[in-house]
Amino acid sequence: MLKTIILLTQTGQQQLPLAALLREHNPSLSFCSALSARDLLAIAPETLRDARLVSFANDTAISEKFLLQLGCGANKFYVAPVQYPGLPTAPDDGDDPRCFSAIAQSMTIWPDTRRVVGLETLTVPEDASLIERERQTFTRLAHLFWRMAGMIANEATELPGIIESTESKPSFAQMN
Repeated sequence: MLKTIILLTQTGQQQLPLAALLREHNPSLSFCSALSARDLLAIAPETLRDARLVSFANDTAISEKFLLQLGCGANKFYVAPVQYPGLPTAPDDGDDPRCFSAIAQSMTIWPDTRRVVGLETLTVPEDASLIERERQTFTRLAHLFWRMAGMIANEATELPGIIESTESKPSFAQMN
């Protein structure tokens, strides 16, 4: 049963508004704040059993051991300079450098079982400054989080994938 959301964010200022948004959908949730892998390691194992990790604009690598302890899964929200995430690019067709995707992806120990569970794309105007590009892409990422907040705060099972992996899950024999 989902009791706790672990918010792994890029900055401390992102914690309060994200938690407030999720609390609107599930007032009984507890929250743990984290900015780094060290912060994650400080969370008690008994808390992890009923927790979901939500990484927002943070590129911290999450250990397999930590992911296996989470009772309600993990999702990562990030921006990538790609127009069609999860799909192979055509050999002669490079992505438009102005196209970005805000992506919500499940986090698992098996890379081929990760799924895109939320997606929004945006094309930044050619004359946009770096600061303007960052503002627009972050705004799109925040909108994706806002749109998915109800599912994140209430579902104790995996979120449905909108882009599934085409590869199969490794068998135990392949793990050795």
